[in-house]
Amino acid sequence: MEESPSYEKIRGYIDLKMFDEAWSAIEDLPPEDRSSQDTQELRIIIMLDQGRIHDAWKLSAILSDLHPDNNAGFIQGAWCLHASGETERAIEHLNSGPPSLKEEPVYFYNLACYELALGKKQAALTWLKRSFEMDPSSRAKALEDPDLSSLRKAILNRD
Repeated sequence: MEESPSYEKIRGYIDLKMFDEAWSAIEDLPPEDRSSQDTQELRIIIMLDQGRIHDAWKLSAILSDLHPDNNAGFIQGAWCLHASGETERAIEHLNSGPPSLKEEPVYFYNLACYELALGKKQAALTWLKRSFEMDPSSRAKALEDPDLSSLRKAILNRD
């Protein structure tokens, strides 16, 4: 599905860290679009980029509750929990999502980050391998990710 010009504009503002403009563009959306799942996702992304982890968690939880088939509420919500130091709860939240989450490389990538934070290096490598198989470009991201810095050598040496 092609994204509307309004959403492309908002994503552009987010990419450029122009958060006031992104919020304003969201407010300029038609009322029915302002409350859509896609718009809620954008709000969560902006909040995370602004460091508003608690607010992002609240909105992610609402998104997960109202739309349990929406992967974003679970992925973003788990990240919020992890960022708040609740990594075990983050894994539980992520695993409580819909089965379709397991079709997304980011699901396995994030599990790897959470497992490593809990000291489970082998589990982290297993999840990373799965993410890399699904999306080979995630390997480059992993090599730059500070959360995975202790695995750089293993990531480079993995087939």
